[in-house]
Amino acid sequence: MTFDKDELMQLPAEEKRALAYELLDSIDEEFLQKEIPEWKLELIRERLRLDKEEPDDALPWDEVKKKYKR
Repeated sequence: MTFDKDELMQLPAEEKRALAYELLDSIDEEFLQKEIPEWKLELIRERLRLDKEEPDDALPWDEVKKKYKR
């Protein structure tokens, strides 16, 4: 599929907005159709379990950002 970006950029704002929403919706639909691998589900379960068992071990997000900011 080909499209002319310059031509699309000339569309009225409402048409560009409608097209953008259609594109985003199509991405959401594709994402929802993908199966989450078991290893990712296990990782999520483990992290949720750890957070529930020891909630005070977590760092505030601001501290994490400061620590790893380059």
